Amino acid sequence: MIPIPKRFLLLLIVTNAFSCHLHHANIQGDAYGAKGMIFGKEPFFQGTLPVRVEFDTSDKAFVRDYLKRKGQNIVVSHDRIDSYFSEEIVAKFRNSKYFTHNPSATMKIRVVSSLEEVKIAVVSLIAAVGTLGIIPAVSRTHGSIQFELFDSSQNKSIRTFKYSIHHREFLGTSTIILGSFLPLFSERFDRSTNERTFAVMRVAFKQFENDLMIELDQDKTLLKRFTADLNKIYALLPFRNKTNSINSYEDQLHSELESQFLKSGIALVERKKQDILLEEIKFSNSGLTDSNRLAFGKLTNANRVIMIEDLVIKEPKTSNYTEILFSIRCVDIESGQIVWSKPSKYVSFESNSLDWHIGMSAREMIYQLQTSGEL
Repeated sequence: MIPIPKRFLLLLIVTNAFSCHLHHANIQGDAYGAKGMIFGKEPFFQGTLPVRVEFDTSDKAFVRDYLKRKGQNIVVSHDRIDSYFSEEIVAKFRNSKYFTHNPSATMKIRVVSSLEEVKIAVVSLIAAVGTLGIIPAVSRTHGSIQFELFDSSQNKSIRTFKYSIHHREFLGTSTIILGSFLPLFSERFDRSTNERTFAVMRVAFKQFENDLMIELDQDKTLLKRFTADLNKIYALLPFRNKTNSINSYEDQLHSELESQFLKSGIALVERKKQDILLEEIKFSNSGLTDSNRLAFGKLTNANRVIMIEDLVIKEPKTSNYTEILFSIRCVDIESGQIVWSKPSKYVSFESNSLDWHIGMSAREMIYQLQTSGEL
């Protein structure tokens, strides 16, 4: 056996230690979760609530620039910012026993997050280096997560829950041991190989879920607002002016979107029936007008129409990526008002078939609509 130099072994241990991040997050005023264990109670509310979740992550670039200016030109990593804009929050809603995602739900939960301060403890960093990580280096972040209950049937904000978040990050040899078992006992702890953590969103969601369930148990009026319009029917219209060069791709994108919309839970008009009626109202010639829109809605029982337009496909002939562009919008049949509208810009460097990319672009669009609370 070839002997391993002690210096090399020591260097290997220290290097691995400083790539093991142990995270701890908590709500302000409840540093170790003791308040919940001592004074908390299991909510008496039983059942599930139909909701849509809106989570906008577009402020990440602003937050990074704001922290850079606030910290006298200190750059905060994307991973650290992502902890407060993690889509883990969407996953928590979907996995909760109290919430059920319903595209027809009248209650939309708007989640707004912010990272407000980052502190690096220089003294702890010196101690960590001097003790080879036995005393861990500690950094802290402070921010907030807000949950707004928005009743879309009345276009009115009902209630807001806001939580101040304290997050600590430990780095050192001791975190290898602590990080192996602490996350098993509490979602407040998380272990990762970088500065990104799910603990921030998990703690915020758990507190919101608990507070909302207790409030619903006490306020039956609020509970009655969580309803869903089960009679809402959508019609996914085909491309009106098909381009001969990409005709088959337009049909494929339409089929992929149809499949994804059905998976999301919305009710669609049967395509065969829809195509016959569209031919009758000369949709390919005149499009959807005020008069034929109402007639189409009456014949199909549809409340809303979804239209796909402006498909552009850039294949990787002169570049190493595939780009698929299109726009999609939903119109209320009775009023003619635009309910929602989204541009799609799908870019991928994966070397797969164009059929695969079209399918992925459809999935990405549905995901955007879901995380923006439209579905």
